[in-house]
Amino acid sequence: MNAIELFGLWLAVFSIGFTFLPIFQVLEWKKRGSSDGFSSINLVLPMLMMSCWFKHGILTDDKNNMMINGINLFFFTFYVSIFAYYQSRRRNVLMQVMSLLTTIYFIFKHVDNTHPDKAPDVMGSIAAGTQIFGMIGGIYDLLRAIKLGTMEYIPAVIQFAIFPLTAQWTLFGYLVGNQYMFIANIAGLLLNIVTLAAYFVYPPLTWKVPIFNIEPQRKIKSDKKKQ
Repeated sequence: MNAIELFGLWLAVFSIGFTFLPIFQVLEWKKRGSSDGFSSINLVLPMLMMSCWFKHGILTDDKNNMMINGINLFFFTFYVSIFAYYQSRRRNVLMQVMSLLTTIYFIFKHVDNTHPDKAPDVMGSIAAGTQIFGMIGGIYDLLRAIKLGTMEYIPAVIQFAIFPLTAQWTLFGYLVGNQYMFIANIAGLLLNIVTLAAYFVYPPLTWKVPIFNIEPQRKIKSDKKKQ
């Protein structure tokens, strides 16, 4: 096993560990007794990307790809279900899931009807496209946070974890010459950096941002009043 293969194995393990990060959101929903105010887009949209990369793994016999995305799909199905349980507007979640399943069906049907020699490249380009498209969820959450004037509903722990994960996948894509993986992760890395920077401008209302040690807005306002 060479260095790149070891790097790929490490990324597989690291990525699976990342799968458990939304647990922090689940605990927050349980604490509040509701998932209202949070967005399900960032849970549903990644499943489109995961499904496409899983299919690409099948076509290229990439066992790491299949394992990572298979496990991710299982857990994200669980997270979406929990989100819906704590959500007062379940109809929106249902519509998102139905749209997801319909899109996956037509993508897979298109790839299955493509010549076997071209199918892996077609699936790879679509998977990379869905990964970039999946950024819409992150962009939506960021714009919503700017509108609300707070990053209250974007968990910092997840954003901090996304940075090393995406940076390493970008490097891996470059090392193995996978342009689809490289381009998709570069785009994701840029969005992640912008999102992290937003914590300085729009601090959360009720919790302190770890690592950056940014105090919540309510504490800042309280301290100003005392002065």
